[in-house]
Amino acid sequence: MKIQAVEIDGFKNLSNIKIRFNNITALVALNNFGKSNVLSAIDFGISFIKSSVEEKQLMMANSSLVPMNSAMLGRNFKYEMEISTEIDSQEYLVKYGFEFNWKDSVDKEPKIVGEYLKVKLNSKGQKFTQLISRSDIGALYRSSETGRCASKINVEPTELVANKLKAFDDLYYFEIIRKLNNMKIYMENNLDAKAFYQPDPIIRKGLENEMINAENLPRIIYNLKTKYSSKFNLLKDVYTQLFPDIDDVIVKQIPIDGTMDKPIPDDVPFVFSKFIYVLLVKDCNLSGSINFASMSDGAKRVFIILTKIIVSSLSNVSLIAIEEPENSVHPGLFQAYIRIIYQLLDECKVIITSHSPYIVSYLDPAWIHVGMNKTPGVAEFFSFKSSGQKMLKKDASQFNMSMGDYLFSLLSDTDGCIKDYLEFGCEE
Repeated sequence: MKIQAVEIDGFKNLSNIKIRFNNITALVALNNFGKSNVLSAIDFGISFIKSSVEEKQLMMANSSLVPMNSAMLGRNFKYEMEISTEIDSQEYLVKYGFEFNWKDSVDKEPKIVGEYLKVKLNSKGQKFTQLISRSDIGALYRSSETGRCASKINVEPTELVANKLKAFDDLYYFEIIRKLNNMKIYMENNLDAKAFYQPDPIIRKGLENEMINAENLPRIIYNLKTKYSSKFNLLKDVYTQLFPDIDDVIVKQIPIDGTMDKPIPDDVPFVFSKFIYVLLVKDCNLSGSINFASMSDGAKRVFIILTKIIVSSLSNVSLIAIEEPENSVHPGLFQAYIRIIYQLLDECKVIITSHSPYIVSYLDPAWIHVGMNKTPGVAEFFSFKSSGQKMLKKDASQFNMSMGDYLFSLLSDTDGCIKDYLEFGCEE
């Protein structure tokens, strides 16, 4: 499923966030604004859909996520995704959303108070068909292709209709329900990448063949090399483009003894591998290969991110969220880095956060959503108007500034001139 847009409200300090995704989308704002909260909210919404009723109850009672700004007290959490997907060689556009009230006081119980699913063929002149409709007083779904969205369905206060319909495998839109319940995103917020490179014989059950969420990078690379050699070669190629001193990336499988003869209880959430994996790199300036863990923090993190993007197509990942991709990366490398990320993307999309003028200077303004405060302490993000994109480049040039430096100078000003460039300005 290709994620096209998301809307979020009532999460921490986030208010009415509306993001339409490009292949790369960038959230740009000053420090301590709420950029990371947007990524967390996107992840929270996907996780909520996939969680059990009991897990949902805990999520709805998480006091660290409840809006605390005085202008947002009592606000419900709202989440909507717009997705495109292909079924039987036809592309459909899907809108799915839900709303719940937080357990923000001792005597208040969390409850899902709204939910909807709308689908249409993604072609000109088509209209959305309502498949799920839920309010505070009840829930309805469309049970047949010729009927209306009028069939009652009983759900728990913290249960989604979209979850309940997983058991209705004779529904004509069951494939959409199935895909909705299996959406994946990957959060890359590991600013310290060292742990990913350590040999580890312990594997979490259920992740034996996982590539996107597994944390043992050497094992992921070994599986990539042995099962998808073309993608492994692509990874080496793009990485050596960024780091031309590197001649080769080598992964070794090393057998280990001492654990396989001991029975492991079935309820233990992990298994022991018969092997550990070591990732090495050959540098043209060194006499021999070295452990990848000895590379710089920036080089290690770049390799992780490129790996996750390349394996995203193997794991059906719709979105990769990357916090501060510029962290530990030299500014001179970043333009090529962004270009390679863009070229690697297939079905998956990438959203990044940054407070760096260097990044902004290498991005298309159409990709950027700028963080602004209409209300003190409340985070909202706005895209550039079409005219604002051209005006930003022109005005930056007139001041002999890079686009990034000029944008952050506008963000730091108190006169609100930046509104002239943003869709925000149209709403005034």
